[in-house]
Amino acid sequence: MRRITLFVLSCSTMFSIFPSHATQLQPQTGHWRSQHQVLVNGQDILQQMKALQQQMLAAVPAEQRALVAGMMPKKDLSTAQECLTAAEVALLKTPEQWLARAKQQLPRCQLQLTGSTTNSVSVKGQCQDQGGYTGSLQGTVTLKTPQWMQMNMQGTGQYKMPLPGQAQNGDVQFKLDSDSRWQSASCPAGMR
Repeated sequence: MRRITLFVLSCSTMFSIFPSHATQLQPQTGHWRSQHQVLVNGQDILQQMKALQQQMLAAVPAEQRALVAGMMPKKDLSTAQECLTAAEVALLKTPEQWLARAKQQLPRCQLQLTGSTTNSVSVKGQCQDQGGYTGSLQGTVTLKTPQWMQMNMQGTGQYKMPLPGQAQNGDVQFKLDSDSRWQSASCPAGMR
């Protein structure tokens, strides 16, 4: 499950800063909050991971439950926060600059631009063991307003560790949807 999480977080980070052809329609600098949904063969994998953690805790004797809970990840993987600086926005004005950043975030994926408009960028490519995932990747990021962006990614491939609904060596269909909203001009202390 950790590899799945790493791949999902890589995708969401890759799209967290969106450039636009139109300089008047760029993301607002400051604190952003994103909500993610990841479907694998139609199943919400983030909710399944959360349910699995709860089942594991329920099976642990009560006197050891707090210790085990302390060892489990505390981060809600369906939510992410980021601080977008003016310097980052200034460096990402063209789809090509954005693609270069995406390639840095997903180094094991060969990506290419498939289209762009004044408020969206589309890519496709192939990943080789990116966060445990090998297969196709395609998607679009759309800046709805300077304070709201959406990402939709999908692909067909395999994870190193079998997932629910995946045969031992079978392909899975995955879909990642993300909705990001600007929260404030200033970022909470310690946020990057």
